[in-house]
Amino acid sequence: MPRRVGIVGSGLIGASIGLALRRAGVEVLLRDTDPEQVKLAEAMGAGTLWQGEHVDHAVIAVPAHAIAPELRAVQRAGLAVTASDVASVKSRPIAEAVVAGADLTTWCPAHPIAGRERGGAASAQADLFAERTWVLCPIPQTDAAAVAATEALARACGALPVRATPDRHDEAMAALSHLPQVVASLLAAAAPRLAPGEVALAGQGFRDTTRLAESDPALWSSILEGNRGPVSAHARRLAAELGALADALDHASEASVTKVVTDLMERGRTGRAQLPSKAGGQAARSWGWVGVVLDDRPGQLAALLTTVSGWGVNLEDVAPFEHSLEAPAGVLELAVAPDEAGPLVDRLNAAGWVAYRRS
Repeated sequence: MPRRVGIVGSGLIGASIGLALRRAGVEVLLRDTDPEQVKLAEAMGAGTLWQGEHVDHAVIAVPAHAIAPELRAVQRAGLAVTASDVASVKSRPIAEAVVAGADLTTWCPAHPIAGRERGGAASAQADLFAERTWVLCPIPQTDAAAVAATEALARACGALPVRATPDRHDEAMAALSHLPQVVASLLAAAAPRLAPGEVALAGQGFRDTTRLAESDPALWSSILEGNRGPVSAHARRLAAELGALADALDHASEASVTKVVTDLMERGRTGRAQLPSKAGGQAARSWGWVGVVLDDRPGQLAALLTTVSGWGVNLEDVAPFEHSLEAPAGVLELAVAPDEAGPLVDRLNAAGWVAYRRS
């Protein structure tokens, strides 16, 4: 593990890395083109001002288009033994680093899969990377020391390091991160077209699907511009799907519309079921989900978890508690091994809880 780490960029990701590393006992130095961000990150405990001291490892936590020049500057000044970055695009910064004459042997391209819709040091969190995936994309020139330092840094932040090639990383991010950002922004952009007061009719579905629309436009302009090809391909596929749905709604028979919508929803459920609830873990569909009704009174949640743990049942995950402020009770869903779900429902009901197995 590097004992002293320098971070170039004191925004959300850079400051969060600083907080996590400081908690792990690592000395952290910070620099940024905006002195106010460094001052804020310092005040939060993410590190101290980097004034040219030599470090074991440098993290280039700047937008994708700035990776190559910042990496080259750190290397030219001889400030770090090894380096990594955090950009959500990999192929283009690598190509630009080659053109800039950067030392590719001491740099391990990387990307922590974590973030928030609000940026800046003020939004930094020490546990931002806890149990999240941290992708390492070493290229043939990257030496073992750079990979080892980057992996150790990721683990110190609580993340799970995984490997991917730069092109496969960019393809996956286009589908799982970059296009969802565009879709969220497009959905939210439709709200101003409604009549005054109608936006208040928005339910939780609209709020959930448009949360990313609060993201920083400048940052996302850089990301999308840096991953043009994969994002364009996925956007065209989505546009074709939406076009087919619109055509069916405009012209098809009721039976045909039902078929198109059912197919779309089923494929969506299948895709959603592939998502692991834990980084590097099993897909949610491989677990058994048990719902339990909890009365709206103190101690119910603690009592339930104490009961289940006392039976030696391992909880794989706990879904967010569904509870209306006006309702006298809510539902908590627990994920367990598939063969434990049925017996757990029986034991909970026998013990006086109201439990069911989620289909």
